[in-house]
Amino acid sequence: MKALLVIDIQKTYISKYEVNIVQKINERIIEAQKNRYDIVYIKNTKKLRSGMVTDEFAEELILASDNVFCKMQADAFSSEELVSYLKAKSISEIEMMGVDGNSCIKASAKGAVKSGFHVSILLNCVGVSNLPRFEKTKEELEKIGVRLV
Repeated sequence: MKALLVIDIQKTYISKYEVNIVQKINERIIEAQKNRYDIVYIKNTKKLRSGMVTDEFAEELILASDNVFCKMQADAFSSEELVSYLKAKSISEIEMMGVDGNSCIKASAKGAVKSGFHVSILLNCVGVSNLPRFEKTKEELEKIGVRLV
């Protein structure tokens, strides 16, 4: 079974990336629905003095499922609930997309590999704020078996 992970497509983050990133992500979500992928959304949660804050998804993002998991670290697989959910659904392959390629995507890909999943990253659906650094990130991920598509 395959899952599509949509990582951190939240209002406060998305404005930092190319204008059509959400459109590209939505196109892939529609395609994944047709192929019966399990679609999972990840939200970043921050701890502020006022308490825990989780920003809303970008308004234009297609929400194709109710599978939403929050994380407090860059690695989405630091969420035991996410890992348990994926294993209960017999997911073995994960496609990732979202923001940022050098932080949460990178950390989540490493976490997924460590948790025993086969991982691919959809490069045209990944927002990156530092492209030169992302070249090194891609090399690092390929070395641990992540497929870059």
